[in-house]
Amino acid sequence: MLWLIKKMSNFFRFFVTLSFLFLFSLDAIAKKAAIVLDYDTKEVLFEINADTRNYPASLTKIMTLYITFDYLKKGKLKNKTLLKVSKKAASKKPSKLYLEPGSSIRVEDAIFALIIKSANDVAAVVAENISGSEQEFSKLMTKYAHDLGMHNTNFKNASGLHHKSQLTTARDIATLSHALIKNFPNKYKLFSSEKFTYAGKTYKTHNKLMLNYEGADGIKTGYISKSGYQLAFSAVRENKRLIGVIFGGDSGSQRNKSLKIIMDKEFAELNISKKKSKVIVSNKNIKSNDSYSIVVGTFKYKNNADKQLKLIKSKYPKTTNNKNALIVLIKAGGKQLYESRFENFSKNEAYKACKRLKKYNRDCFIRS
Repeated sequence: MLWLIKKMSNFFRFFVTLSFLFLFSLDAIAKKAAIVLDYDTKEVLFEINADTRNYPASLTKIMTLYITFDYLKKGKLKNKTLLKVSKKAASKKPSKLYLEPGSSIRVEDAIFALIIKSANDVAAVVAENISGSEQEFSKLMTKYAHDLGMHNTNFKNASGLHHKSQLTTARDIATLSHALIKNFPNKYKLFSSEKFTYAGKTYKTHNKLMLNYEGADGIKTGYISKSGYQLAFSAVRENKRLIGVIFGGDSGSQRNKSLKIIMDKEFAELNISKKKSKVIVSNKNIKSNDSYSIVVGTFKYKNNADKQLKLIKSKYPKTTNNKNALIVLIKAGGKQLYESRFENFSKNEAYKACKRLKKYNRDCFIRS
C-alpha cells in the first residue's frame, strides 16, 4: 500500500508541476505523455503515460529517415540518387515542398526536407521510391520498428498524416531516437541544421527549442490536431546525452516549455548544471587601435552564437589559433543580438582572416 501512495504522490507532484498535464478529462490525459532517457545507459529518468498509444504525427518521419539512412549505408541509395515524384505523392497535404508530378528530388535534398521542412510530399516520394508504394513502405517501417523493440508502434504512412491505425508511444519514439543517434551518428548531425535552401527558397527548422536550449542538437517536431504538439529531443551537457520525448502539447510553445522543465530537472539531478557562458555587453565608446576583432556571425540566440564559434574554430584553426573567442551582446534595430567574435588580431591579420573565411563562403567582418 505504501508503494502505491508514494507512486500516486509522485504522479500528482508532476501533475501540478508540468503545465502539459492540467486537463482532467480522460481523453486529454490519454494524449499527454513524456519520457526522458539516459542515452548511455538507456535508464528511464522520467516517465508519465510513456506507454499510452497516440498518433505520432510527424515524428513518423524519424523512421522514414532511419530507413533512408540505412539504405544509404547499405548502398541501396546514394546522396545524388534522383527520386521520382508521382502525382499521388505530390498531392499530399502540407507541410510540403509542392513538388511537381514527374519531377525528381535528390536523396540529400529529401533528407533536409524531411528534417527541417517536415515535408509530407517528400516523405511519400521516399516511400514510393524505396518500396514501390507508401502502403508497402509502411509495412517496412513497422518491421524496422518491431526489430528495434518498438512493440507498441504501427505505421500506416511515411509522413505522419492522420491514420486511425497509425499509433506509437513516447517510449517507442525514445527508442527510435536512441537507435538513430547510435546507428547513424554522422547522419544524425544533420538534425542540428537550422535551415536549408531548395529551388531558391530557404526553409527554417520547426524545432525552436533546439535553437535556445543549451546542448541541444536535434531531433524532430510533430503536430496533427488528433495528437497535439509532439517533440523528440536530444541535448548533451558535460558529455551526458539525454533524450526527451513529449506528446500532446496544447501549443508548440507550451510543449517546448514543458519538455524544457523536465530536461532541466533531469540534468540537475545528475549534478549537471548549465554553463555560464561569458557574454560581454558591447560599449561603442570603447575602442582600441591596437586590437581588432572579426565577427563571424550574428544571432538571435546566444546558443547559436556559441555553436558558430565552435564551428569556425574547428574548421579554420589556422585563422583562429591563439585568438580569444567571445560572444558580444549588441543592440541593432531595437533588438538584442549576439555576435560571435574572435579578437586579438592586428589590423592586417584581421583583414587576412576575413578574406580567408570569405573564400570559403563564411560571413566575416572587422570591428576595431
